[in-house]
Amino acid sequence: MIIQIYAVISEEDAYALCKIGVDHIGIVASWNGNKEKGIVSVSNAIKIIETIKNYGKIATVIVDTVSPKEVNRYIDALHMDILHICQALPESELKNLKEILTDKGVQLMYSIPIKDRTSISEAERVQQYADFIMLDSPFKSAQMAGFIGATGRTHNWDISAEIAKLAYKPVILGGGLSPENVLKAIKKVHPAGVDAKTSLDLPEGSGKKDIFKVKEFVRRVREFERKEQTTDNR
Repeated sequence: MIIQIYAVISEEDAYALCKIGVDHIGIVASWNGNKEKGIVSVSNAIKIIETIKNYGKIATVIVDTVSPKEVNRYIDALHMDILHICQALPESELKNLKEILTDKGVQLMYSIPIKDRTSISEAERVQQYADFIMLDSPFKSAQMAGFIGATGRTHNWDISAEIAKLAYKPVILGGGLSPENVLKAIKKVHPAGVDAKTSLDLPEGSGKKDIFKVKEFVRRVREFERKEQTTDNR
């Protein structure tokens, strides 16, 4: 199972997450950054991504635009593995963006806010373009205005479970996951991966990770995986 942790703000945290065994390490970046919101500058993001890749992990990045020209600039600067889109795009723009990313050798993760059953149709619409579908909560983002994610709140897992069952692309479940509820979420939704951010941040508000909580999150997921494998092999 993919374990994805957002939003890393330092090389130190990226190194720690790599050593713990996190698969996808997420960064929220803009050209100048915003320390108060946990958004790193491009110059810092470059260093963090190098650390992630040096340990054979996947760097997934959210940026503050979907403009094709600006996305190209970010890709050329950052060389991320996955570009994560956290706002709704019409099909023409999504198709165009996917073509750009394919040319650059970058995968696409697309976030869907789980509002109601229309979210199922949205997942069906975008999966022909997305390499990963991220299911998140439909509340106001604490990081970027108008974006999906970083709410610290859960959503309707019944709808997420339907999407995970129907989708032919890997589904990553986010939205308020923590060491305390991640196993319940996995058993309910059966996703290909899980994502956490807010519950793993230190309370100081900088975006720095509570490494103990990250370890516990990873431990519980991996322990569940081992038990499932043991059961399957009987």
